[in-house]
Amino acid sequence: MPVVVRENISWWSRLKQSFIGFLLSFVIVIAALLLLAWNEHRTLKNYKGLRAAGETVQSVSADPIDPSVDGKLIHFSAEVRSSQGVRDPDFGIEAPALVLRRSVEMYQWREKKETTERDKLGGGKERVTTYSYEKVWDDDAINSSDFQESGHNNPGSMPYQDARFAVTDARIGARRAADNILNALDSSALQLGEAGVFPDGFRRTDAETIYRGGNPASPQIGDVRVRYRAVPPQMASVIAQANGDGLLPWTSPAGTEIFLVETGQQTAAAMVEHAQSSNSALGWVLRAVGFGLLWIAFSMMLGPLKTIAAVLPPLGRAVGMFTGGVAFVLAAVMASVTIVLSWIFVRPLWAVSIVLAIIAVIAMWSRKSARPAQAAAGMPPPMPPPPPPR
Repeated sequence: MPVVVRENISWWSRLKQSFIGFLLSFVIVIAALLLLAWNEHRTLKNYKGLRAAGETVQSVSADPIDPSVDGKLIHFSAEVRSSQGVRDPDFGIEAPALVLRRSVEMYQWREKKETTERDKLGGGKERVTTYSYEKVWDDDAINSSDFQESGHNNPGSMPYQDARFAVTDARIGARRAADNILNALDSSALQLGEAGVFPDGFRRTDAETIYRGGNPASPQIGDVRVRYRAVPPQMASVIAQANGDGLLPWTSPAGTEIFLVETGQQTAAAMVEHAQSSNSALGWVLRAVGFGLLWIAFSMMLGPLKTIAAVLPPLGRAVGMFTGGVAFVLAAVMASVTIVLSWIFVRPLWAVSIVLAIIAVIAMWSRKSARPAQAAAGMPPPMPPPPPPR
């Protein structure tokens, strides 16, 4: 059965919490502004670095190694391969792969927490928290000692942890393939063979699962399942700095490090374009995060007004809606100003162009608005200037 906990919070306690939030909001505003400014610098810096890489990179043969390109930015495509295989020593699982990733999950209790709040006359608040429990597969041990309801006990720890096993002699063409290449490759579920002696009561239950427990179709708390994903030999494309028979990140004139890896046979232009798209997408994500932080901060800054008005719950809700709208507008304005000011420093030409465009739009709108106003007032349109004397 769910456990329900009711808590009454006084108006005075709410007011103190809102003033603490008011003070904390200034810290969040500063952090959000720094994030927005840094993001514009990061986005432009990476853009310039990738553009320089696209202009500098030269495509070479994957095999044999050309000593004349040592220290230069190169691009090539080749199969990533190894003469070794990979093995999990704990379970004796082997595969003709480059990387083997072990995933361990345990069936456990998980506590779910749902909270609702209701304003009360006089400014107080009733908080109702409902705790419910469900059984789930999880790859981390869930601590059940802090559960609200007893009787939902989990094992103290995982019997085995997730692990990664990789070959040590991977090559892409004639060059060494380090982990930064192997980690970028595609993987697939490993189909287990029939053979194998597993530890601690584990057994193979299907083509992809090693299991410890009773019936896998009806798992019990404490049951454990182990699955694998393998990275097979495959074609990959790389843009990096040649370094003997190895590869290093290339430092661009903008100061960014370039090391691009994609699966399949890709051209250098396509890889740079994909990296530019990822860089731009991350820039917009961080802009949204900065705006969200500002919105939260300004909502916290205006929070005491809502709390004071909450003495009458309908008035408190109305004030809350109003302050939420004001916080949204302030966040939008502050984020936009910060981004534009950052552009002035890192993208001056773009910033000037945008400002001029805004001024032009405002001027055109003002002229169009002035004409109906003059006509309504009965004022004749302005006389054109006299023609120049001949």
